[in-house]
Amino acid sequence: MKTVGYRRKSWPPAVRRKLRRAVYDFHVRTFGEELARVNFQPLAKRRQYVGEMVDHALRKGVKFERPALGVTP
Repeated sequence: MKTVGYRRKSWPPAVRRKLRRAVYDFHVRTFGEELARVNFQPLAKRRQYVGEMVDHALRKGVKFERPALGVTP
């Protein structure tokens, strides 16, 4: 199979900003402002933040005995 010498041009910065804003707004509507902010952090900071959330929950007495099903009955 022949390779085609076509290379897709990257999108202009204005379009990239608009798309990133649309994705961020979607995250805000879906997960809320705090988790939307966390979702756009680097992976290491995200993991650190989630670890701090779990530690805070444990200090407040939350028990993790049952699995999180993602749906509140």
